[in-house]
Amino acid sequence: MEEEYTIIRMILSKICKIGKTVNEVYTRMKQLLWMGFMVLFAFGVCACGNTQKEENKETAQPTATVSDVLETSSPTPISSDEAYLQAEKMLAGMTLEQKVGQMFLVDLYQLDQKRTLDGAARKLTANMGKALRQYNVGGIYLTELNITDKNQCRQLVDDLQAEAVTGGSLYIAVEEDGGGSNSISAKVAGLNDTGYIAPAEMAHNMTEQQVYEAGKKTGSELTDIGINLNLAPVADIGSENNPDYAKRCLGQDAEQVSQIIDGYVRGMREGGLAVTLKHFPGIGKVAGDYTETVLEQNDSLMSLRNNNFKGYQSGIQAGADCVMVGNVSFSEVTVKKIPAFMSQDIVTKLLRKELKFDGIIMTSPFDDNVIRNNYTYEFATLEAVKAGCDMIVLPEKFKECYHALVSAVKEGKIDERVIDTSVYRILQNKIQRGILVPEGTAQESHEQ
Repeated sequence: MEEEYTIIRMILSKICKIGKTVNEVYTRMKQLLWMGFMVLFAFGVCACGNTQKEENKETAQPTATVSDVLETSSPTPISSDEAYLQAEKMLAGMTLEQKVGQMFLVDLYQLDQKRTLDGAARKLTANMGKALRQYNVGGIYLTELNITDKNQCRQLVDDLQAEAVTGGSLYIAVEEDGGGSNSISAKVAGLNDTGYIAPAEMAHNMTEQQVYEAGKKTGSELTDIGINLNLAPVADIGSENNPDYAKRCLGQDAEQVSQIIDGYVRGMREGGLAVTLKHFPGIGKVAGDYTETVLEQNDSLMSLRNNNFKGYQSGIQAGADCVMVGNVSFSEVTVKKIPAFMSQDIVTKLLRKELKFDGIIMTSPFDDNVIRNNYTYEFATLEAVKAGCDMIVLPEKFKECYHALVSAVKEGKIDERVIDTSVYRILQNKIQRGILVPEGTAQESHEQ
């Protein structure tokens, strides 16, 4: 059935080229798909009946352009099939520059470097709005510097979303590990009224059901103030080598982490958040500050499979939307001493192919010294994309990185189909998670 479906799509693409309108193509597509299905059924091609068709989303090519404006609405999931079609349409109508912008998650400083920490950082400025419209960024990362209370956060998010243009509504991301230093809830009035505890304490003191409920509570509270993406949880295995980092992990045993993270991911997603596992393939054993220099974790591939991968596999099966790849080097897996997110062996071969993760792959934050002291931001951006990453997180020189990626495509250094594949994943996720809602869509008909 897959081959026949591909042939039909190729036919439709040719139809588009000779001047058919979007609506004509879409109508014809439905007719051809139905006719094809009936023919195949008659010849007994579908004899297995219950075998589910899987579509190759990585190589999918757009078949039509979007004529309708997409607007922000409340998060309401739609079916994967509908999200697939809408993402295809939208991708086809975007310029290269618009597509590249979607691949960046930036902070407010990168949108307006003239702001003050205690002023403009907490409200939309004219420069921020101009940058959002010009660069069509995929998402915004907020910290405690940007949030004072629930009402202020909601207003800021609404103002930011109002400036989103082609390519969609914004991911509005925070880092909420659950408690401690990497917890937005512990620093914002009204979010920590009922208390949050660090992940390591969750694993020690909570049942799996309680962890699930904690995740759901986190999701509902953050979505209530406009947050739609959590750069958490940590799916790594904790170690005594790095006790501070171990507090952010859901245990020091691979089986325990895999069991607990399932409920935590499901809870946050049911609470309305898109969820990010991090920092693949794991940095729990690294002793030292991994944000300052390229440290090495000397685990063999077999050790990673038997230990580190278990938490990620569980989180992926639970529906994690994104995976953030770490900046630690794995000398037993890669030839060069490079951050994991620059390694095609780690990003594409292990995460994408072996673990079969088809969601959004993110880099570690580029605002760490590990990037600043060892690479140019432009180089790191291109290497990350070549390795298979879909989103660049917190590049300190966002505009330079953006232009470098656009130029690399125009100069033939990176195939535009690579960009298309990444942006397709981003758009599909936004649409399916309700961050992007097609105009005129009846939300209640899509509730799951």
